[in-house]
Amino acid sequence: MVDFSNFHVDFPTSYFLAVCATVLVLYWTFVKLFKNKNLPPGPIGVPILGHLPFLSSEPHRDLHKLGQKYGGIFGIYNGRTHVVILGDYPSLKEALGKSTTTDRPETTFDFIPDGVGFSSVNGEEWVEQRRYCMRAMRNVGLGRDTWEDILQAEVSDFVELISRQNGRPFDPTLPLTASVSRNISALLFGRRLSINDEQADLFAAAIYSSSQFAPLIGARSAFPSLMDALARIGLLEKKAASLDKLVEFNRFVRDQVEERRRQNTEDDKDDFIGGYLQKIKENRGFNLGNTFNETNLHGNIQALFIGASDTTRTSLSWLMLALAAHQGAQRKVQKEADREGGTAVTWAGRGRYPVAVATIMEGQRWRTVAPLNTGRVAMEDIRVGGYDIPKGTTIIANNWGVHNDTNYWTDPEEFRPERFLSADGTQVNLKPESYVPFSYGKRNCPGETVAIMEILFYFVAILRKFNVLPPEGREINLQGTLGLTYQPIPQELCFVPRI
Repeated sequence: MVDFSNFHVDFPTSYFLAVCATVLVLYWTFVKLFKNKNLPPGPIGVPILGHLPFLSSEPHRDLHKLGQKYGGIFGIYNGRTHVVILGDYPSLKEALGKSTTTDRPETTFDFIPDGVGFSSVNGEEWVEQRRYCMRAMRNVGLGRDTWEDILQAEVSDFVELISRQNGRPFDPTLPLTASVSRNISALLFGRRLSINDEQADLFAAAIYSSSQFAPLIGARSAFPSLMDALARIGLLEKKAASLDKLVEFNRFVRDQVEERRRQNTEDDKDDFIGGYLQKIKENRGFNLGNTFNETNLHGNIQALFIGASDTTRTSLSWLMLALAAHQGAQRKVQKEADREGGTAVTWAGRGRYPVAVATIMEGQRWRTVAPLNTGRVAMEDIRVGGYDIPKGTTIIANNWGVHNDTNYWTDPEEFRPERFLSADGTQVNLKPESYVPFSYGKRNCPGETVAIMEILFYFVAILRKFNVLPPEGREINLQGTLGLTYQPIPQELCFVPRI
């Protein structure tokens, strides 16, 4: 038997003191960082990846379930980044209504050459760029007869294109992309672009790429440098192809600006680009030190072009699929359109189409185009819903969860346009709380009026002329793919002329 009675370990006092000091430092750090922090609750996740392994291809649904467990405001780890999720309307309103939550995370759109102008910049730069874009869009045509006439002409051309299909199954995604792109080009470039098939493919690819490359929760947002590097060296072929398309689209935008510059009419402020070039000229000539420069010009054009085209195209696509699957709702819109005869919709006369407007509103709730709001950053320590949110924390609103909150919406998974109508069906209800298709607060989407006007004009014109049906023997696929926006699976529909 071994005798341990004389066994001795020499443990110097200095070692003991070092261990004690380390424990005290760790304890002090823990107390300093966490004891006085009342952070939102949430799942722990796994090392490095956080909660990513537990999210499906539709994270907005997963986050909604977490909200039912943890409450209207909670936190998850997107990789190693702590993200606060706003899952109900009170939390969203309180957080996004603050002036200290208007900044964007720096990596949200950093993969797009020249960025997306006012959609990505922060601080005074954001204020200046957004103010110019809002004013310029109004001055160059929005709300004027000129742009409305251009829009009506484009809608008529699209209806004629559908007519040539003679009721045969076809996928309207690409021609619709080209059509709405011509509308926004009229505002930005002062003319409707003559878009050929190759350009239509480019615009569709740019819209898709910008959306699919920028999911707010996922590998790219969690590890942007790593994912971008893997794409550049060819290990992520689809991501690399998306980046190439965005470079090509940026080249198109730059060419449009240079063509406008070559006209030597920079003093002409009658279009978006001309007015901005004049701002750049003033900035340089008088050394104003503002944020008007070529990079922001290109970025603003890209933001408005992609954003407006994506929102309109995606909303219309979901509406067509919804009404193909809900024929009763389709007939109600058609009955209203028939009552107005062949008169084209006007923006001033939109009150004559309450059923159509309510159906559009329900479409944007039922299939929220932007299920997860583009991220914000807490610009200082703030408090929301009784919880502390430290400075620098990313904040994301789950718009889809807000639109499916049973505290506000009965049977939210059902497509029910009448929820936005008065009891007699003759008026649209005021926008209810918990309805945020274009976000909330000072940094909400500035293109809401453009989008709703386009959607309404196309929607009524199409249903006045056609019955929208699934191809014989097929079912409508109401699933989507999520990037920055939630887009339906491209599929064929039959637009059968009404007799």
